[in-house]
Amino acid sequence: MEYTGTRRVQKFGRSTLMVSLPADWVKKVGLKPGDNVAIEVLDDGSIKVKPLTYETKKLRKTIYIRISKLTSEELVSRMLYAAYVIGFDTVTIEVIDGYLTEPQLKTLRRMARSLIGVEIVGQSPNKLTLQFFVDPTKYSLPGLIGRMCNLIKSMLQHLVLGIAEKQHFFSEVLELETELDRVYTLSVRQLVLASQDTSLAKAIGITTSLVTAYRAIAKSLEDAGDALSAAAFELNNLSEEQLTKLDQAIDYLKESSEMLITITDRLMRALIERDLILANKILNALREFDNYIRRYHLLLFKSYGLDETYLIIRSILEKMSWAATSIESAAEVLFDISFAFRSPEIDLEKLGAETII
Repeated sequence: MEYTGTRRVQKFGRSTLMVSLPADWVKKVGLKPGDNVAIEVLDDGSIKVKPLTYETKKLRKTIYIRISKLTSEELVSRMLYAAYVIGFDTVTIEVIDGYLTEPQLKTLRRMARSLIGVEIVGQSPNKLTLQFFVDPTKYSLPGLIGRMCNLIKSMLQHLVLGIAEKQHFFSEVLELETELDRVYTLSVRQLVLASQDTSLAKAIGITTSLVTAYRAIAKSLEDAGDALSAAAFELNNLSEEQLTKLDQAIDYLKESSEMLITITDRLMRALIERDLILANKILNALREFDNYIRRYHLLLFKSYGLDETYLIIRSILEKMSWAATSIESAAEVLFDISFAFRSPEIDLEKLGAETII
């Protein structure tokens, strides 16, 4: 039920101002004389009033999904993912015309393992109940984004080690990408919940007005992980002889990786500090990285022509460029956030404008 209208501000005593509460709302939430309420000042200057009993007694969100034994496991997977991201606490999936099939069960168990905080809490031949044990106040958004940045840095390190050492490092990149997806999905859940609750948004380190911006950053980092995972998958399928041919390019690949690691590290710091100048430096560094890759492409072609070694190295560099482009998208949004944080007055000289190229 929505309550709209106006109330006259009245004076109570010498200096206290008072506004009456809507009677229907008071009745709905069970407010009584003498009860305490929580008052929160929002970003737009308005206030939110919540009874403390209502504040601490959050209703659990439960969804029941009825499917057929013929329902594809892909659809089951998408529905469970959506329930997690939207912010449900409990999901019950029931087959109405038989029993859960083996592919459906395998999919649900795989999904439970791939989502942070998800456990199967009830099961019968035709029904499965999953509960999401995620306390949203325990996961700050900057912390989750920072975790994604650290995973990308680790993926880059393992990628170069795999080329140099010819060991298990490519497989580890794929494992790290799986963890990156888990953190990304949790960050989306956090953002959806924060968009509905300003107090939660504040608790996890953002404002509701920045939910869309932070989701764009998280998605860009997830895309960067996909690019590095694609490179690792390709390298993992090369023969030892083909990998050995890459030794002659290991210095260039290592330098490319180190450049992206430095950029990602700066991105993480700029996000925490909302540093406008550092965000600008990141964008400049990414432009330099793009120029570096272009020059190296030309050098490779002059050295090897269109032989197999050139084609393999070019493919890996293209995927690193894909990762860099994704990181650039995140950096552009971060620049906007930092700009908004500094407004309405920005003194570039005080911020170190002399360092801006």
